[in-house]
Amino acid sequence: MNFSPRHHPQVLTALEIVRDRPASYRSTIRSIAMFTVTKCNEYGARFAIEHYAFDRETKRSDIIGGITRSIPDNATLIAKAQPSQMREWRMAMHAGMPFAPSDLQLIRRQRSDLVIMPLECREAALDETSAFYAIQRAGPGSSIRAKARRAADEAQVLWLTFLATCCRENDQTSLGSAYQAWRAIENARPLPF
Repeated sequence: MNFSPRHHPQVLTALEIVRDRPASYRSTIRSIAMFTVTKCNEYGARFAIEHYAFDRETKRSDIIGGITRSIPDNATLIAKAQPSQMREWRMAMHAGMPFAPSDLQLIRRQRSDLVIMPLECREAALDETSAFYAIQRAGPGSSIRAKARRAADEAQVLWLTFLATCCRENDQTSLGSAYQAWRAIENARPLPF
């Protein structure tokens, strides 16, 4: 299959969802982060971060509703593709329980204007990107709290990996440079929690 790099979308949101265990009908969303990139002209962009933490009692429907309200109209949404959930599906079917739709399926139901791209990313590729941009990631054995604190960084790493692997070189250069300037300013701000 031939792959040709493409233009970066005019508006793109990278979504990171932190759960207390792998995505399933028994897991709870504990934090979300959305990193939105809006191209202003050929060489510039605006960047915005939304980052929230939730307790176990917050309803998934309320969180998904908040996500759908926050994503700009006609944006492209990228998120990590979830590994196959066949085991969870079999367990739910065996127990006579309905299998819950994924977060991206629920977002799609509420926002048909979005282009949704689940990305399959190897951890090594994300680690490479985070090392290049000096962005600290929560490690695989990290607590939920540590992962929640790093959700905004994780959304940025996902976008940067998309930029490096899927976009044309001139977008990589201009948006990467604009991002580094924005990141330097953001690094001076304290975490919200």
